Amino acid sequence: MSTPVRSVIRFVSKPGREADFEAAFEASGMLTRPAEIDGFLGAELLRSTEAPSEYYVIGEWDSPEAYAQWQRSSLRGADPASAAALLETLVDPEPGRLFRQIARSR
Repeated sequence: MSTPVRSVIRFVSKPGREADFEAAFEASGMLTRPAEIDGFLGAELLRSTEAPSEYYVIGEWDSPEAYAQWQRSSLRGADPASAAALLETLVDPEPGRLFRQIARSR
């Protein structure tokens, strides 16, 4: 088994569309549908306290391959209307990136 990795995805909602982004994110199952992927360990959606239009999704995967499988299907498995609503709320969406933990405080 490989060392778990974390995915980090930054989302920026259009100004004034934060509530729409959050609703569309939930409706499209972006935190629930990954559970269908073998190797998904969990994820959370975070909102910046300093820049309220900025969000991050931090996911944990048992391998880079598990995350790659999610990337191939992330929007394809969502309800089309929910996926379109989600994309409509975003400024310049970008793919996530993978990170491997090097050190951790206790």
